[in-house]
Amino acid sequence: MKRKMLPVIAALGTTITIPLAFAESGFGVNVGLGTLGVGVEARKALSPAFDLRFGISGMAYSFSSTYDHVDYDVDQGQAIPTLMLDWRPLQGGFRLTAGAAYYNSVLNLKATPEVGYSYTIGNNVYTQPAIGTLNGKVSYHTGAPYLGFGWDFFHRPGRSPSIGMALDVGALYRNRADVRLASTGTVPQSDLDLEAQNVRGDLSKFVPVVAIGASFRF
Repeated sequence: MKRKMLPVIAALGTTITIPLAFAESGFGVNVGLGTLGVGVEARKALSPAFDLRFGISGMAYSFSSTYDHVDYDVDQGQAIPTLMLDWRPLQGGFRLTAGAAYYNSVLNLKATPEVGYSYTIGNNVYTQPAIGTLNGKVSYHTGAPYLGFGWDFFHRPGRSPSIGMALDVGALYRNRADVRLASTGTVPQSDLDLEAQNVRGDLSKFVPVVAIGASFRF
């Protein structure tokens, strides 16, 4: 089965954020584009060592992937609110982050078998005419804890206005997904349900989050 990459996004491993932090009041706003999508985030400085951030990010994109030895074209859409607490142990640029997200994401799967090949679906082997088109949906609607770390680099630390860079590295832990499969052919639902379990087993429970971008505060 042929796989193709749809050029909707250039990379999922890099996030660009543009924070706007208000040093005088302790409030700020972050606007960015990254692994979790286009996002808006509010920031509140609780003390020199702690910041609280609340935001929401979302995007839609397409890619190809293989689950249980079957190649799928995947359309994914998500909208993910987040709540993060930053701790600066040295009250400087380095920070440790803990938080949570509501991982709200849906993946639509489509597999078109190649003529002349056979495929194992569930416990049985089927040819292309018997499978037809294999369609599926992977749904996440679950809380996801986050752990990470990062740095803020400012050209004029402690003064406003100030321009710098921000870096975040971490991961979300999402629970197991709800997976459903259907066939336009004659594959029985019992094998489709078993195949859905196999797809679920191939899905990672961790979502890497990497963020790097420009910072501005005044």
